[in-house]
Amino acid sequence: MVLWSKEDAAMFKKLGKMIPRYFLYGGISREEYNENKEAIIQRNMETLPVTAAVTSLMFTGLFISSFISGSIGISRSYYATMMVVSLFVLAISLTWVRANQKYVLILWYILFFAFGLYAVFLNTLMRPELSATTICVFVVAGPLLVIDRPVRVVGFMSVLSGVFIVSAVNHKTAYLAFADSVNLLCCLLMGITIYVCLNHVRLREIVQAQHLRVERDTDRLTGLLNKTAAEESIRRKLRTSAGDEALIIMDVDDFKICNDTYGHAYGDAVLRMAARCINTVFREKSTCSRFGGDEFVIFTEDMTEPEISHKLENLSEVLREKIALPLNDKSVTISAGVAFTTRHGKEYEDLFRSADTALYAAKKAGKNRYMIY
Repeated sequence: MVLWSKEDAAMFKKLGKMIPRYFLYGGISREEYNENKEAIIQRNMETLPVTAAVTSLMFTGLFISSFISGSIGISRSYYATMMVVSLFVLAISLTWVRANQKYVLILWYILFFAFGLYAVFLNTLMRPELSATTICVFVVAGPLLVIDRPVRVVGFMSVLSGVFIVSAVNHKTAYLAFADSVNLLCCLLMGITIYVCLNHVRLREIVQAQHLRVERDTDRLTGLLNKTAAEESIRRKLRTSAGDEALIIMDVDDFKICNDTYGHAYGDAVLRMAARCINTVFREKSTCSRFGGDEFVIFTEDMTEPEISHKLENLSEVLREKIALPLNDKSVTISAGVAFTTRHGKEYEDLFRSADTALYAAKKAGKNRYMIY
């Protein structure tokens, strides 16, 4: 009788790889996690103000009630502290963190730290004769409010549980400390399991939503942004722009002749290669897109006129090197029109009209050149 088959070994090997991935990156790959950091941050930005507001209301109510009820009056200082901390987190989440969203997790852990210490004090120093319920509920429900790498959440809750157990041993009867410790460890294990599973589901939803957005926003032929996605991105950046931005409209010279002479398959190959060259030259500080046909639109940020001129000249050289027409020595060239926000306005329509006019002038002047409106 075979006690250990190859299938069993393969299954345990798979589990050995899967468990660390679940704890490190929520069951998705490291690359997927890093690619979707902005979406994860945005989800945490949406839930933090609500959680901070509910927490502040709860402790404000307890603080006011402490002046009326003598049974909770002894906890007034704890309620006041939690009220101040939660109001502070609420205020910062609605103001400074809006512009510095990468710090949202720090605020989450500040709120967790404050509530965790409150739960420890409540179930040991303040109420040593009662069973620990607040801390047990917190280690199960608290983590479900945030999306993060499980290793951080599990580490935080484990340390908090350790602090509680030490405090319980020092301030409670031996029997109650033992019972509370066992209950808390069971809740911690259950909370970790629920969090890891639910966090994985939420992260997979984020990854799938990102894949759908990329598919929706990407031009299938070239891999650049399509017209709709580019317009939305440019308008969004124009609303928050502070530097010198530019809009560049370009198209491939005599592309119709190329299509008619060599066929649509070759024309598509020319567009794919042209898009690759554009993306290579304008990769940094730029939004590159295909608006349709042989027309490309580029939006640059914090790039001066000499820098843009240098990149357009570099693009012409790269196109000359990468694309050659098969039946003669002619290379593929482009014409471009450029408009700057500092000179031509920050409205998308004004910029596009100016750049399009400059492109038309470049075409009229003989093609294979760029012009600034």
